[in-house]
Amino acid sequence: MGAGKTTVIAPLLALMLGTTQTAVVQVVPGALLEMTRGVLRTAFSALVQKPVYSFVFDRGDEADEALLAKLKRARASRAVIVASPTSIKSFVLKFMEIVHLLEEAKPETAAA
Repeated sequence: MGAGKTTVIAPLLALMLGTTQTAVVQVVPGALLEMTRGVLRTAFSALVQKPVYSFVFDRGDEADEALLAKLKRARASRAVIVASPTSIKSFVLKFMEIVHLLEEAKPETAAA
């Protein structure tokens, strides 16, 4: 604790890894979400400007075109996306649920 991971290393990694082809997503414990977002906004508000967004997703939320557009816009602007592990897990579970529904809806092909 107190070694500068959130205030030094995380902003440096976000600066080095963020491109228009890849999004930088920092996953932090839920209790540190607000603090991390504040630190990143402070770090990226002066000399090097970079947007910082929060990704909050619940399994009951819709994964729709609007969400995709927001994530693409964040990637294009080289933004840093801060999320909790719960939001990432919920998003992955929603993805798996949609894939399962699509597989069930596929028409059965006759065996030759």
